[in-house]
Amino acid sequence: MTTIATRPATPATRPATPATRPATPTRRPTRPTHADLRTLTATERRGARLAGASLLVLTLVSLPAAALLGGAAAPGDRATRVGIGLAFLVVAVLDVVAAWGLHLLLRRRATPASTAQLVSRSGYAVLLAGAAVVLTWPGGAGTVGFERDWSLALVVFGLHLVIAGIALWRSRIAPKAVAVITAVAGLAYLLDDVLTRAADVTVTPYLVPLMLGELVLLGWLLRTSRRPRVPATAAAVGAA
Repeated sequence: MTTIATRPATPATRPATPATRPATPTRRPTRPTHADLRTLTATERRGARLAGASLLVLTLVSLPAAALLGGAAAPGDRATRVGIGLAFLVVAVLDVVAAWGLHLLLRRRATPASTAQLVSRSGYAVLLAGAAVVLTWPGGAGTVGFERDWSLALVVFGLHLVIAGIALWRSRIAPKAVAVITAVAGLAYLLDDVLTRAADVTVTPYLVPLMLGELVLLGWLLRTSRRPRVPATAAAVGAA
């Protein structure tokens, strides 16, 4: 009997299972730190420097000019009135420059409020320039007319400071104390006008310390303009 040799059955080979790599945990995007939010681009530093320098110069020009108003009320002292009027025209131009610099600093982080502060301070500058022209114009209302028109312009200026304080707060680029002091200075101007017109009460001497809050903004702007700068793209990622 012939025996047929059979080959042992070859077990079916199973395909090698590739080694599975451990799942990489998804990294959550890191939130920008407080220092990142206050890092400025070159444009923002330029805006801070422009706003700070303009506020400094207009303060140095406007304070002596305002002090001379009382002595320029005499009818024959037209030369002094012309000099004061020209000084306030310069101040009006510097107001627009300061508002534009502040807009360059804040527009990327608080666009609506930054635009509103630019518009409101420009409106104040127009009213101030108009009052200055009346002061220098022959036969005009003189210092009495100028002070009347300027007091109206200061209402718009107070509104500007309130809006600027809001813009600083929303941008998170400035300390909260600077934003609050700026807004409170604006409220002081508005309160002074309301009490003077409605109740015929003069409280200006008591509100002057609050009105000087813009000097805090001035100091902060000059200091801020010296911060380290970063490229605009990197700052945009950090503030996102």
